Amino acid sequence: MKNLNLYLIRHGQTEWNIADRMQGSKNSPLTAQGVLGAKITGQYLQDTPFIAAYSSPQQRAVETRDYILSVRNDIVPAKTSDGLREMDFGLWEGKPITELRQLPEFSDYMHKPAEFDSATNKGENYLAVLNRMKSSLDEIVSKAVQDTGNILIVSHGTALRLLLCVLNGGHWHDHRDDSYFPRILNTSISRVNYQGDGKTGNYRVDYFNNIDHLPK
Repeated sequence: MKNLNLYLIRHGQTEWNIADRMQGSKNSPLTAQGVLGAKITGQYLQDTPFIAAYSSPQQRAVETRDYILSVRNDIVPAKTSDGLREMDFGLWEGKPITELRQLPEFSDYMHKPAEFDSATNKGENYLAVLNRMKSSLDEIVSKAVQDTGNILIVSHGTALRLLLCVLNGGHWHDHRDDSYFPRILNTSISRVNYQGDGKTGNYRVDYFNNIDHLPK
């Protein structure tokens, strides 16, 4: 029986984050603040022994994972998992959010997830993101080299918010409602416990969106 703690972290702040541009399948560099946040997160978790570290294959997530690991004295096997990548926003990629707010379909994306039709922006829909994120977690726990231990996972804001909301017992239709489930902040830490045989089991959210380790 496996008993694993998954530390889910959003990547560090990027240039498109501070420019308020849509960032999904495309990448922008980490800012100096983003690098610092990743290193501080690594220092905070320095005494947490990890048996593995994963990230999405997108550069901002890979770099965040590596900055977190760089301050440690031990060596943690690091891998990527394609299912952890951010939602693909298609034609919206890189565009200013102030511009996109004029679109009715963007209003659905923001406020009515159940009605959002990804065909309008030629991107990805919410259920596809949720399913691949859950599949990625299942694969990570099934491949864990030990039955007990901690695993570091670096992913993205929209994908993590959707996943954590559902794992916490919420409905994916409501995950964009700030009063129902909060936006996941850069280099915040969320911990999920998994117990099961590696094929079937249960996920429990211990806490989410913790930024106590970051400068105010």
